[in-house]
Amino acid sequence: MDSQARLLIVDDEEIIRIGCQRILEESYSNVEMAENGRLGWERLQQKPFDLVLLDLMMPEMGGLEVLEKVQALDSEIVVIMITGFATIETAVDAMRKGAYDYLPKPFTPEELRTKVSRGLEKRRLILQARALILERDRNLLECANEKSRTMTIINCLSEGLIATNRTWQIVLMNPAAIKMLRPRVDSVIGRTVSGLLGHPEQEKKIADMLATVTATGAITQMEMQTHDERVLESHVSPILDDHGECLGTVTVLLDITEDKKIEKMKSDFVRLVSHELKAPVAAIAGYLNLIIDGLTVNQPDKEKDIILRSRDKANALLDLINDLLDLSRSERNRSAGVQKRLDLGVVLTETVQFYHNEAQNRHLELALHLPATIPPVIGDAEALGRVFANLIGNAIKYTSQGGRVDVELILRDGWLAISVRDTGMGIAPDEIKKIFDEFYRSRQVILQKIPGTGLGLSIAKQIVEAHRGYLEVESVVHQGSVFRAWFPIADALPAASPAV
Repeated sequence: MDSQARLLIVDDEEIIRIGCQRILEESYSNVEMAENGRLGWERLQQKPFDLVLLDLMMPEMGGLEVLEKVQALDSEIVVIMITGFATIETAVDAMRKGAYDYLPKPFTPEELRTKVSRGLEKRRLILQARALILERDRNLLECANEKSRTMTIINCLSEGLIATNRTWQIVLMNPAAIKMLRPRVDSVIGRTVSGLLGHPEQEKKIADMLATVTATGAITQMEMQTHDERVLESHVSPILDDHGECLGTVTVLLDITEDKKIEKMKSDFVRLVSHELKAPVAAIAGYLNLIIDGLTVNQPDKEKDIILRSRDKANALLDLINDLLDLSRSERNRSAGVQKRLDLGVVLTETVQFYHNEAQNRHLELALHLPATIPPVIGDAEALGRVFANLIGNAIKYTSQGGRVDVELILRDGWLAISVRDTGMGIAPDEIKKIFDEFYRSRQVILQKIPGTGLGLSIAKQIVEAHRGYLEVESVVHQGSVFRAWFPIADALPAASPAV
């Protein structure tokens, strides 16, 4: 199907339309274009398409409006949104309205090919599954033992699929469902859900739901949390024979963990914006009004103090914006940037020198300890510089006057670590695992009203992992913390992790 698939590109930017067409025509013979939403919708009504690349913002008819019309026309057409405004909110809104995926501008040819290939694979599986359902005329117990293309298609689905008979015995569970539920037994066929998951309360909820669907014939939906903290959404439907009698149930499982994370990120972001943006902007506006109203006339010292305070508030806003931009870049590109052989001693020395004055102003001792010989690592100097700046900056920020911050480069078992140790406030044991979550800030930091976004460590962790390394932390409340960023040495074959 793929080479003969019918594709439609709907975008008001000519360069995007033509560029996408040229790239896709290398693999697909039927690629058409439309210059706005209205013309795209007319094409969709005139002939069938398998996949639509749809710009979000267009004149005459916007992308979301076209998407709603496409869903009403044929909900199985795969729609990929193209947007230059790739925010969490627009992405979630488009996905909820039926879009398969979204492609933020600018994008590379390989990103375009990958999205389209996956979309067409989903289209192919949907069409085959639909055809299969129409052909299925035997009961589900026979289907469980049938070695045919039915199982091939079902096994290829990314969604979990579970079928039960009228006594709620499992007659089919595809690999995706097994991966999501991770049953405690080797063979699930012929068993009920009881004792299957090792979670009696959850098993009872599922059993009650299956009984309700079998008895009433109603389609039921439920969310449940697995033991490894993933969130699954289940859709249970009855399977009826020609006389309307229920033969069993079919359950489709969707892993919506990432969707829930996006919703939480959106909520956290709104809360962050309402506080971290609103308060500084209001303060700057208030300071400027004092000058405008003439309250600082003939008071140069007071006027200078107001200007300096406004500058500090503006710098705090700039730090927040930079953190949000770094987060956006790290989410869109999980790999590191331009990687080459690096001497981390040079990068570390520059970062420590940058923070030297700040440490002095806070009456802290900032010391750098480097070995005589430093082996190279493979990495992006700019990205790693941001990691070290975050760790050292945090150590200075959260250490009281008279304290100490030690930065050390450690070599061990083919690995190299950057260690940042402070004598600051420390982190509570129950919060250590949360500090790398986006927007998370510890209770003590919030109570002391220390400014920050809760994004720095999350971004640092992503950068370190993109360099095939990992970030660890040890901390004792009121005594201090030590953060270590571990990286494999370029010319070594390191073990899974350095020996302690």
